[in-house]
Amino acid sequence: MDDVRTGSDDRCDPRAIPQWLYDEAQAWAVVPLVHFGKLAGLAVLARPRVRRDLDWEDLDMLRVVGRQVASYLAEATSHKALAEAQQFEQFNRRFAFVIHDIKNLVSQLSILARNAEKHADNPEFQADMVDTLKGSVDKMNDLLARLSQHNKAKHAAPEAVDISAVVMKAVHDKRLIYPIDVQVSKGMMAVADPARVETIIGHLVQNAIEATEDGAPVKITCRRQGSDIAIGISDSGVGMSEAFIANQLFKPFESSKDGGFGIGAYEARALAISMGGQLRVESRLGKGSHFTLLLPATLNGDGINDDMEEAA
Repeated sequence: MDDVRTGSDDRCDPRAIPQWLYDEAQAWAVVPLVHFGKLAGLAVLARPRVRRDLDWEDLDMLRVVGRQVASYLAEATSHKALAEAQQFEQFNRRFAFVIHDIKNLVSQLSILARNAEKHADNPEFQADMVDTLKGSVDKMNDLLARLSQHNKAKHAAPEAVDISAVVMKAVHDKRLIYPIDVQVSKGMMAVADPARVETIIGHLVQNAIEATEDGAPVKITCRRQGSDIAIGISDSGVGMSEAFIANQLFKPFESSKDGGFGIGAYEARALAISMGGQLRVESRLGKGSHFTLLLPATLNGDGINDDMEEAA
């Protein structure tokens, strides 16, 4: 820097030196931090206590140190970029599921709006419409909360639940806008998380509604099947091919519907597996589809399956 200040170093363009370096009297030498041919920064060395000139060994050492520091800076920058990319990946993953649920809410409200044109004068329909709107607002607020980076909510542990109550709660809003035939007996106890079961049934029922163009009812049944409780959701809609079921149905972002996101079935199966359950499907093109959600039935005296209790 002394050579630059006095103009005796003709290798350096004085205009390339920031003014603050000229003004800093203790700035003695500047080491470029070069990483793969690109300038990553500058290291400014203070004037040594003993005045001495830099020889070729000093310059070689400073070059090596400069490259090493530049590599550390590049590594730190890469780690930061990776962390940000992971945050975006997590956000995008949450957003994909949230936008799918928003689509379902929009579809539900669209059907409600069409029905309102026919039944707006019916007091019972008005009351049901208000309940549906309130429920939709609550769900939207929950969806927004799920997008928050501070949302650390985890699924509740499986517990003994009456499947009939969970099913009725899951389809309550949808029954107000679309015919759903529910045949579920009370006392069907399964080991599950009610919130996850509601989400699964909500996805499957919504898919069934969208696949049924003639307005035929969606049917829900519940029965004991071995050591499981089997919840069936059936429709008489467009159906799916064996190839689609085998290769695409349970993959994210794969959908047979125009405007579909391909998230519902993927999330439904993932949630079923997370509770020790299964999700099976039978379908034929033009004949409709039948999904079966299998959940472990309660076994021991306190209503909890021993294996599930240990896993939880």
